[in-house]
Amino acid sequence: MSEQTTSGQPAACPTGAVRVTMYDVGFGDCFLLSVPYADGTERHVLIDCGSSSKRADHMARVARAVAQDCGGRLAAVVSTHRHSDHLSAFGLKQAGDILAGLDPEVVIQPWTEHPDAAEDAHQAPSTFTLAHLHSLDLGQAFAATLGRQTRATLPGASARTVKHVTDLAKLNIHNKKAVARLQEMGRRHAWVHAGGPSGLEEALPGVTVTVLGPPTLEQCAAMRTQARWDEAEFWELQGQPATPARAPALFPDAATISRDEAPSYVRWVVGKLDALHAADALRIVTALNRALNNTSVMLLFEVDEKALLFPGDAQLESWQHVLSQDELRDRLARVRLYKVGHHGSTSATPRSLWALFDRRGDETRPDRLITLLSTQTGEHHRVPRPSLVAALQAGSELHDTQRWCDELGRSWTL
Repeated sequence: MSEQTTSGQPAACPTGAVRVTMYDVGFGDCFLLSVPYADGTERHVLIDCGSSSKRADHMARVARAVAQDCGGRLAAVVSTHRHSDHLSAFGLKQAGDILAGLDPEVVIQPWTEHPDAAEDAHQAPSTFTLAHLHSLDLGQAFAATLGRQTRATLPGASARTVKHVTDLAKLNIHNKKAVARLQEMGRRHAWVHAGGPSGLEEALPGVTVTVLGPPTLEQCAAMRTQARWDEAEFWELQGQPATPARAPALFPDAATISRDEAPSYVRWVVGKLDALHAADALRIVTALNRALNNTSVMLLFEVDEKALLFPGDAQLESWQHVLSQDELRDRLARVRLYKVGHHGSTSATPRSLWALFDRRGDETRPDRLITLLSTQTGEHHRVPRPSLVAALQAGSELHDTQRWCDELGRSWTL
């Protein structure tokens, strides 16, 4: 016989309003989902905790706020993917200790983080592709080197290009301390993929949790490549990298002349080589950035008639896999709260997904769609996209961490 409350409801039955708390982590994500139960308890799920713009002391404040808001105990931690702006706090001394002390029942990560798939020497589960994982590892190793030595590697690049490359490179490093901490946390782990078990069945009884992504390479071959531009789905044309200004000497000990004194045809060739060098480095870290974004855990939470969507930083390819399925489209249409993908970038909220939301509308619409945007203008190239932000403002109740004044977190109940 199942446990009952005094009201006759099952103790493990969600009841009352679901609460979502968004914390100000600058450029990054940190969300707490709190579900009340009939026995008077609440169960809490932390979805990411990281920043690429806030200092360690600020992230310690965030971790303390999370600990207070969850009553010192987490049912689960969801680490959507490996980018620092989603998991950096787990690798910090103070913040990491606080979060580990919340003793989550389960830690949820994408299939790409499975320890048996991390090294070529180990046999990975059949749904994993080691070649893909090895490529990501090599890309992250390159990003780490480039992040430390951007100016030495690209001495002819402009300051704007150096900043862009450096920002992307630092975002895409291995984050080994955070990854190690996540592996140590939790009584059990789940490495999820599209359509598979969420790992949250015991942690959140009575809540339907659907894993929308990431798809495996067998499920979605388009994951092997990344769309550079899709006019129908993206929110704004993609800019070209700035043209670098100078190139290093190929033979340091050889006699040289200044660029201005060189013949015009030499200046033309050197300029072209500089541009190719910088563009190649930028192309590599940009492709790695998109590939890691597409490993994001994408979760749809459904509690009674309330649907909440947390897609991490998933890009167009992951969304195309989701939106090709009619049954999922029908359920996504009634989403009440949407965590805006990838901090408001051009490709993480496809136009076809935005058009799907039935609760879009102006301020007069009852139960209007709530959108939560955790971002920081100027931290990364052209994020958030003004055209997307305008659409969010017009069609939803948009809450943007940039507009807060010294607030550490805000909550919404549904």
